[in-house]
Amino acid sequence: MISLFPAAPILLLRIFAISTLILISGCQSLGLGEQDASPDPALLEAIQLDSIHPAAMMRSSELSGPPGLDALIASYSALLPLLEEPESQVRVLHRLADLKMMKGEELMADRAVDELDIAIDAYTGLLQKYPQRTVNDEVLYQLAKTYDLKGMSDAYLVTMTRLVETYPQSQYLTEVQFRRGELLFSLGEYAVAQQAFEAVIAQGESSFLANAHYMQGWSLFKQNRYEAALVSYSRVLDLVLETEDDSNINHKLSRVDHKYQTMVEDLFRVMGLSFSYLGGADSLEKLFATIGAKHYEILVYDRYSELLLGKEQFSDAIEVYQRYIALHPLSLWSPVYQINTINTLEQAGFVKDIYDEKVRFVSEYGRNSAYWAEHETPGQSEGISNSDGDRLAYVKQQLEVLLIELANRHYVKAQRSKGAARKTEYQQAAGFYREFIATFPTHVLTAESVFLLGESLAQLKDWESAIAAYERAAYDFKGYEGATEAAYAAVVAYAEYAKVWNRADEAHYQFQQQAQQANRLRFATLHAHDARAIEVLYIAARFAFEQKEHEQALSLSQQLIDWPQLHSKPHIVLEARIIKAHSLYTLRRYTEAEQAYHDVLVVLPIEDQRHKALIENLAASVYQQAESKLLAGDKAGAVEEFMRVGRVAPSSALRPNADYDAASYLLELKQWSRAIEVMSAFRLRYPQHVQLDSLVPKMALAYRETEQWEKAADELTVMFKLAKTEQEKQDTLLIAAELYDRAKNYPQAILSYRQYANTYPEPLDDYMESANRLAELYQLSDKPLKRRFWLTKQMKTVDRAGNRADDRMRYLAARASAVLADDAFRQYKAIKLSLPLQESMRKKTAALEKAMQAYQKTASYGVSSYATEAGYRMAEIYAQLSKDLMDSDRPNGLNELELEQYDILLEEQAYPFEDSAIDIHEQNASRSWSGIYDDWVKNSFESLQRLLPGRYNKPEVTVEFVDEL
Repeated sequence: MISLFPAAPILLLRIFAISTLILISGCQSLGLGEQDASPDPALLEAIQLDSIHPAAMMRSSELSGPPGLDALIASYSALLPLLEEPESQVRVLHRLADLKMMKGEELMADRAVDELDIAIDAYTGLLQKYPQRTVNDEVLYQLAKTYDLKGMSDAYLVTMTRLVETYPQSQYLTEVQFRRGELLFSLGEYAVAQQAFEAVIAQGESSFLANAHYMQGWSLFKQNRYEAALVSYSRVLDLVLETEDDSNINHKLSRVDHKYQTMVEDLFRVMGLSFSYLGGADSLEKLFATIGAKHYEILVYDRYSELLLGKEQFSDAIEVYQRYIALHPLSLWSPVYQINTINTLEQAGFVKDIYDEKVRFVSEYGRNSAYWAEHETPGQSEGISNSDGDRLAYVKQQLEVLLIELANRHYVKAQRSKGAARKTEYQQAAGFYREFIATFPTHVLTAESVFLLGESLAQLKDWESAIAAYERAAYDFKGYEGATEAAYAAVVAYAEYAKVWNRADEAHYQFQQQAQQANRLRFATLHAHDARAIEVLYIAARFAFEQKEHEQALSLSQQLIDWPQLHSKPHIVLEARIIKAHSLYTLRRYTEAEQAYHDVLVVLPIEDQRHKALIENLAASVYQQAESKLLAGDKAGAVEEFMRVGRVAPSSALRPNADYDAASYLLELKQWSRAIEVMSAFRLRYPQHVQLDSLVPKMALAYRETEQWEKAADELTVMFKLAKTEQEKQDTLLIAAELYDRAKNYPQAILSYRQYANTYPEPLDDYMESANRLAELYQLSDKPLKRRFWLTKQMKTVDRAGNRADDRMRYLAARASAVLADDAFRQYKAIKLSLPLQESMRKKTAALEKAMQAYQKTASYGVSSYATEAGYRMAEIYAQLSKDLMDSDRPNGLNELELEQYDILLEEQAYPFEDSAIDIHEQNASRSWSGIYDDWVKNSFESLQRLLPGRYNKPEVTVEFVDEL
């Protein structure tokens, strides 16, 4: 249903659905006399003046709410019989009809009650009874609205048509025509709907104008009149898009009034469909030829191209881009669309066309193009430049990529080509490099481009131009990483160029030689870090070497020796270094000699027969420095020199002695970690050395000092095997076990402790500690049987030792015994007394005796903490038996008397055990009088409170102190 008052819709069907949902809620009728009220005197005056307008009444009802509206209806209803003039009666009837419609609207919203039939009857009656009233257009308007609310679309359309035809000058004409058009459109009457929308447009400026153009376009679209529809759509864009010169697409759309934004987006979609139906890019061009240039032209092109891309109509999208470029070659959007063309070709996979389009971009928008000349002056951009207003910013961004890409493409192709094609490719590469250099003289890639330009020119044998490019790349760009390569390329180019010099022209020839020499020296000076610089300098210095001018040769040799990249050309300076090294050693200048020999060996080929002797000389020069420091009492300094022997001459025969001496002095200096490092390396390096075994105790000492317990234990294990006497083996094995234990390597600790305990039963204290630790480790390893084996070993050892056992040994034995006794106690508790009672009682009694003996054994060691535990446990054993007897199963088939007698018999048997438990608990508790009050004594007191509450669970009697006068 189409409402008369909401804002103009964008999608007709959506609004129709919403109205229909409202209609479904149902209605409730109103009576004209439903309230008994007296007429308001003010109404008489208002009626006489005809001052109550429907819109005013609507506002009143909105402000006052339903009670006010009901009162107003009641007042009008009461007033009507009092009026005598027919004109006043008509006005009151009209107002009552309006009020009833308003009441119906409210009730539909609030309680879904249909109150609109009364209003329809009233409006219809007015029109029939007073057909000539001048305000009947208002009645028809309200009647149409009521039909709309009722969902009576046919009546709604007929009423609006009647109003339009009867009252062409009505104030409601514009809105009613628009609503007619919407309803006709929804009914598929597109031609008639079009006429209705045209009538709205003919009325001129109104709130419905943009929507009318929009719906007119849709009506034409539905009639397949796409060109006319496009013109209508353009009128919408004329109205809703700002006309200022701003081609920033996103900015322009963001400023569209919120109520039109969805419509505008839908409009672009349907325009795109229309363009496609009309043949694509041709229809775009034709539209703007028809309606003239528009500020939103780029927006239409852009949205249509996006639509085509979304449908993967790549060729059509490219045609749109190219058509815009052809029509607007100097527009700031033309280079953007040229890039869009390239990107679309890539997206579509049309690879073969991409290169030509990239070349076209350079040609059409490069620095030599008409486009560049047009936009070179900074100014207002079209939303695609950077912040400084550079209208060429976008073009530069693309050229920055494309010129290098195209130049490198031709350069690579040239390297793969032959003959004339190779030459052509280098020429094209040189052209693109030149344009990039001219366009971006300070770009980070300009230096590299200049260098590659030189490479291209060199391939074309344009030596002078190539040398100029090389030298520019080498020396005119600060920080260029390829400067050295460019400079060397200039040296090589000079060498090639020299082959074609005209020697007949002496002056010119000399000039060229001087320029070439200057080029060499410039390279050697400014690019001395390059490995080839020494070679270039050698060429310049060769004449002096050949003439054997010793002072000059010595100077040049020293320069070559000091050269940073000497290792790259060792043959140049080898002989000079050997002479220098021998001289320094002879003069006992060992420090300088060492460096000289080192420098020789760096460049000396390994196959040279002097190599081995020079290594020994190098090692001797370092060893002699160590000896000198020892003579001066500097052990730390001597260690450093001994260590350096291996670093500077690793293959020297002096190195093992030097390393061993270094380790020995490090131990003296207590530099444990470093000593370990040196000795470990010694072992690996010299596995057959005669001094190897002597390192074991030294390594063990160093590892213990650095708390590397496991490694120290490993060394002691080796010492155990190397030990000459049994005492040495015993002492070493025990220490190794303790160290493995400290390192938490429990498996290895168990092996060592077990080997010790099985091999060395004496001395007793060490044996007991080993057995105790074995029991603990087996407990950690969750091996209870092996743990109990070593617990038993501890008890037997103490039992055999007699008076030789000290307190610690007895404590360990008592603790071991307690564990075994607890095992017996658990076995005892696990036996349940069942029928036949005698048999289960026999098993229970045997387990009791075993547990009692175990706890008596524990107590026999005289360790108070375990003796009190044993006492408590023994008492609990009797108490448990007493409880188990009372809880045991009763024989079946006993009558009540027999069962009572059986219980009495059980009690008689249980009481002695409970008494025994009490006696033992009392004995255990009595230890408190001797100052022993541990947890087990405390537990005995608690048990006595339960067993003898009359004696042990009495409340304390407190004596209060009374201070009386």
